[in-house]
Amino acid sequence: MTHAYSEMYLEDAMRTLGEAVEFALCDQGLSPAELTAILSNAFEMKQFEHGIPRVVCGMSGDELARDIIAHAGLSPVECREAYPFDRSPQYWAGWVLAYTQWASSLNFNELFEVAPLDWIIGSYSPLHEASEDTFAEIVIDKWNKAQADKKGLKAARKAAGLTQKQLAVQSGVKLRAIQLYEQNQLDLRRASVSTALALANTLSCAIEDLVWQPVTLEYDSRAIPSERL
Repeated sequence: MTHAYSEMYLEDAMRTLGEAVEFALCDQGLSPAELTAILSNAFEMKQFEHGIPRVVCGMSGDELARDIIAHAGLSPVECREAYPFDRSPQYWAGWVLAYTQWASSLNFNELFEVAPLDWIIGSYSPLHEASEDTFAEIVIDKWNKAQADKKGLKAARKAAGLTQKQLAVQSGVKLRAIQLYEQNQLDLRRASVSTALALANTLSCAIEDLVWQPVTLEYDSRAIPSERL
């Protein structure tokens, strides 16, 4: 898996989103649920996902937040003259959200499905003392589990109202193979065409509907910014 954008922008991006979230929640007075909804629809966040320099490092977090808030049809308050020395849970939420998006390459809307801002802020203690990768792992695990209920062989089988044994009998694919495919211990993408086609025909779906690969993180200690919260 490749990262969302160049590592050279990562630390600036994390700081920018940390400041933006803190500004929107603490200075603007938005609720976490309100800000989650605004960020989900913000064009600037689509640019952020791709590491566009203007949004990840070309402005302060306050400026980014003001642009997003204004484009949402609200009147933004003035930028802060100084930033607090101690980092708040709100700042941490933006910081780790930016890291998780970069590390996973999921978009913010996808991340918010399993990790809205109120949940992230609620995870501040004790996760702010852990590494960014630890937080990202938890979110990606939540994402993978949520997707497993909607995509892949298991979801298609349940939608068809079949048990694993019934699918095995009707498709001619061995029961143990079906179990291993559903547990992601065997990769269905590497199955023979005849096996994949037999499963898809039995479940009345396309082969593409059965092939789902969980998101994984690439670990690189050099990518972890030096700033600790």
